Amino acid sequence: MTEQAEKTISQLELIESIENTCETLDTDTSIRDIIVRDSAGAGCADFVRSMPAAKLCHLPEWTKMVESVFGHRGHYLVAYENCTICGVLPLMQINSRLFGNRMISQPFSDYGGPLAQTPAALDALYQYAVELAFQHGCESIEFRNTSVIPHNLHLRNDKISMLLPLASEPEEVWKGLRSQIRNRIRKAEKSGITIINGQLELLDEFYRIWTIRMHQLGTPCYPKKLFRGIMETFADNSRIFLAVKDGVTIAVLFIYTFNGCVLTRWGCALREYDSIDPNYLLNWSAIEFYCRKAMTCFDFGRSTIGSGQHTFKERWGAQPIQLFWQYWTRPGSKLRLTKPDDPRYRKKVAMWQKLPLWLTRIIGPRISCNLP
Repeated sequence: MTEQAEKTISQLELIESIENTCETLDTDTSIRDIIVRDSAGAGCADFVRSMPAAKLCHLPEWTKMVESVFGHRGHYLVAYENCTICGVLPLMQINSRLFGNRMISQPFSDYGGPLAQTPAALDALYQYAVELAFQHGCESIEFRNTSVIPHNLHLRNDKISMLLPLASEPEEVWKGLRSQIRNRIRKAEKSGITIINGQLELLDEFYRIWTIRMHQLGTPCYPKKLFRGIMETFADNSRIFLAVKDGVTIAVLFIYTFNGCVLTRWGCALREYDSIDPNYLLNWSAIEFYCRKAMTCFDFGRSTIGSGQHTFKERWGAQPIQLFWQYWTRPGSKLRLTKPDDPRYRKKVAMWQKLPLWLTRIIGPRISCNLP
């Protein structure tokens, strides 16, 4: 038998020994080391739901959904101590000729990063992620955290989320709104805007309006199959709201929920209807709906500090939650951050706005699948 074969057998025997130990150990027995595996086993979803900082994207199903929709390679790191889950870290490898080979936790979400019960579990997950990045030739790892990983990483902290506490009765939230917000909601109602909500039956109309607005902004749109994937994977958590005037959809909102929190991940209004404030009535209708569903907070989504979106959300009384996006970079590699507001992209944005809408719906998803 060759030396390499002996090593392989030895490694297999070690893995089998660990697995057998975890199956037979008494609960009073302790194992000092933390074991990390790249596999979402039984109990991962329950662990995620038990963690206060967890988001929908931390569930194993999110990773599987992104793999299915885009073909990216997913990893789901699970840390065990005494054969009990003590941490998870979902990762997605995105390899693009334009934007490089990198890992992100989590793509197509404002959030991600590790969930860990102890500093030791956090460190074990981080170290395993770095090993994976080396193995797969990745230039960087992006962790979309709400708390800082205590390692020497590049930190981007120009983004925040804006959260509004909800109540069991919508009237309690209404009383806490500024008079300016209440007046704009009434103005939209008096303009004849009505709100409807539903699920997959509204997806086509949502996507039609949303892609119009993305074209106006000069931003490549995501494919419709992303939204379909979310709604099919998380049917009990996702919903679409439409603002309609005289039979015409003028504003849309795509929402999903997790652990009592509502996240308004994608929404927009057509520019020509801004004067009648459809976004105000749209958001208020969603707030009313989810108050009655016993949700406890309304997440207006990510904003750049000081931007117009930040100001809009601040007017509602929403409070900022700092996002700590951290980046590990492979030694010798240069970190490449793609920011839509980068002055270098102004010409490209202007060019995109001049393209026919139908064309942007075809080529936009081919670009945006690598810009999650």
